Amino acid sequence: MQQPLRTPPHRVSNATRRAVNAAVLAAFAVMIAPLAAHATTDTSQDSGKVVKLKEIKKKYQKLLIGEKNIASAMSVIGPDVIKHSSGAESVYSLLKQTPSVNEYQQNIGPGTPVLTVRGVRMSQLAQTLDGIPMTSLLSGGQGAFLNYNVGTLVSTGQIEGIHVYPGVAPPDRGGFATVGGTVDYTTITPTSKFYANLFSKIGSFSTDTYGADVNSGNIPGTGGLKIYARLSQTQTDGYIQNTPARYTDFLFSAVKPYDYGLSKVTATVIYNRARGYLISAPNAVAELDKYGIFYNYPLSEASTLQKNQYLTAILGDSTYINSHLVIGAKAFYIQKHSYLAGYLQPSYILPSYPYQVNFNNPYSGYGPLAPTAGGPGVIPHTYDPVAVFGSYHAGEAAQINKGGSHTIGIAPKINIFLPHNDITIGGLIAQETAGPGGGSYFYGSLNMPEVYGYNSYGDPADKAQRTVYSGYVSDKINLIDNHLHIEPGVTITGVSSSNYVAANLYGSPPNAYTLSNYDKEILPYLGLSYDLPDDLIAYASYGKGARFAPIADYILGPSGSTTLAPGPETVNAYEAGIRYVGKHLYLNFDGYWQNMHGMFSFYINYLTGLAEYANVGEEQMKGLEFSGKYEIDPTWTVSGHLSYTSANYMNSFSANVTPFEGQYGYVFAGDPLASIPNWLAGARLTYHHHNFRASLSESYTGPQVTTYDLPPTEANPLLQDATTPNPGVRLDPYFLTNLQASYKVPVHEDGLSSLTVSLNVDNLLDNRYYLHYYQAYKEYAFAGVGAPYAEAYPGMPRFIEVGLSGRFS
Repeated sequence: MQQPLRTPPHRVSNATRRAVNAAVLAAFAVMIAPLAAHATTDTSQDSGKVVKLKEIKKKYQKLLIGEKNIASAMSVIGPDVIKHSSGAESVYSLLKQTPSVNEYQQNIGPGTPVLTVRGVRMSQLAQTLDGIPMTSLLSGGQGAFLNYNVGTLVSTGQIEGIHVYPGVAPPDRGGFATVGGTVDYTTITPTSKFYANLFSKIGSFSTDTYGADVNSGNIPGTGGLKIYARLSQTQTDGYIQNTPARYTDFLFSAVKPYDYGLSKVTATVIYNRARGYLISAPNAVAELDKYGIFYNYPLSEASTLQKNQYLTAILGDSTYINSHLVIGAKAFYIQKHSYLAGYLQPSYILPSYPYQVNFNNPYSGYGPLAPTAGGPGVIPHTYDPVAVFGSYHAGEAAQINKGGSHTIGIAPKINIFLPHNDITIGGLIAQETAGPGGGSYFYGSLNMPEVYGYNSYGDPADKAQRTVYSGYVSDKINLIDNHLHIEPGVTITGVSSSNYVAANLYGSPPNAYTLSNYDKEILPYLGLSYDLPDDLIAYASYGKGARFAPIADYILGPSGSTTLAPGPETVNAYEAGIRYVGKHLYLNFDGYWQNMHGMFSFYINYLTGLAEYANVGEEQMKGLEFSGKYEIDPTWTVSGHLSYTSANYMNSFSANVTPFEGQYGYVFAGDPLASIPNWLAGARLTYHHHNFRASLSESYTGPQVTTYDLPPTEANPLLQDATTPNPGVRLDPYFLTNLQASYKVPVHEDGLSSLTVSLNVDNLLDNRYYLHYYQAYKEYAFAGVGAPYAEAYPGMPRFIEVGLSGRFS
């Protein structure tokens, strides 16, 4: 047994730590002032007091990884699964190994991901990186259609763990702005021993990955400072024709412990950039049948290019005060920059061409843009498409959009350990700003001038800003000889938003204006768990979640001065389950019911003639989930999951009908949500003996409701050409089999300690299947034309990848 150590008599003598502690406590003063009047904590220290370091570390570590008796459903994806994933996977595709998660993407790696959890779409989920929000504050979620679809804030090579909390998680794990789940990614941190790796992978579709990482170990003379750095690059032609992409990822992480390892300062810097072509509209099934399932138009005829950059910096401190109190904070900065270039050959824009090839040309979105010298509130564009290119559709065949945002914030946190309570007090103060300085330009070709006042259709002076003030208090009360655990908590969030619109295309309203709004939500949470005999835990919870409206949904009211802004959409989530946590066996079974209110809806107010956003929709999700893992012996492990989801609209309203939000239309009460499989399942068998590791996994994605467009001849103008769920036509289910294997060869020569050879085969049986399917009309001049036809995205065929890495230690 480790011997207890005595607390040094001057534990708070370090000036730097005192300054950090003072700053953190000051940041909390406003949030916890009401609580301070009712509770006090004795933080005095006695030089003779015994500190049991091992117990404190163990208790604090539970806060980081989650206890077995947490009152909510939770899934963990560990470092082994992440480390051995293929280069075709992304941080999003890994999530499909957990219950009730459906995901697909267009490309190798992080290319246009589509994600749902219990039927809740990606834009409605909270995602956090080491506890700080990685989704857009301005959008209240992942972001708008076709924004930042290539690359991502964090890559698979930069993380060592993922926690998935479907529904509403306890406040200290919930993240910002969610009505259906939280996904928390944990970055790789340095360890105490030195090592370095050189790695390379070669895969199908001309996919190559290479890079290096180095872990310093404890640097002598620095008091335990450790540094880790990783740089990698991946390039691919894509499994769909004419969708090449390139990703470059860099991670720097440092840890400086103090107070005998109980406290630490951390620093993380991530810089990722990506360049890739994507398909903004699925191709016609008739063409896929004719030319092959992976057919795509040549880039000279149709293209959508995105170039994105992501910079994230996080500076954190966690300070052990005594056996009852740990305080900390994380300051962070996130900067994103986007570039989109779209082109469509003019002959495909004409109504005579039967299919919608893509949407990234100004004519499809705006129609004829006649030259204008500008005026009060009007974007000037003297460029004449007809004079230069002969027609409006030919002169509006290409567009370039530039934009970006930066976010700065701090997330303080206090953990209080009492004999029967573990109290967490935390918060978030953050601000995201987009613009000024972006720009939108149109022309007849991608080789275009970019001159505001000549060929611009967006104003670079536009600026949007949102500030978030959020605080939470949660408690875990342990009663009845530590068998009953009660987790009450509450989150209070205020959001202040403003959107400066310098000018617009049509000059209505005629002057520049600012849209501003303030929203506040109080979100309670209550969880109960009870430790039954034989390592069983029964649990139940209720939580309320809220997602604030995207700032792009704010409009100017008919008076010309009032901001019309939707309120937050909310969810009331209930779940109950039973969990078994043994030495070699883990099992979890739960059921849930989630009722979502005030869902965002876009409609035309015919009394005012204005397009408005409002909270009129209601959705309901309910289902059952099972997951388990069994260590058969030290070499064999089997795991799996099975889930059933029923997701329906409870009323009729205008809605974004598909998870990717590319199809807008109308839904009817009782309709099932499109693109949400009722059944999802997965199983994995892993063998690990000495230096050899192999796993075989199988996943099943059940049938999904597709969509279709109502005819343009509908009597109700609201329903003309509107996309709506089509329960009578379902996407076929599909199975996927993946194989992973690796063997480490010891070397011990010239600093090289081992070589590891790896093999990954995704979709081993080379199944052919569609990820997304619907029936639509071609859009021309804001209306459907021609006859309805089917469009689809194909799933990835067999992907084979071999890798070689060398470790130096």
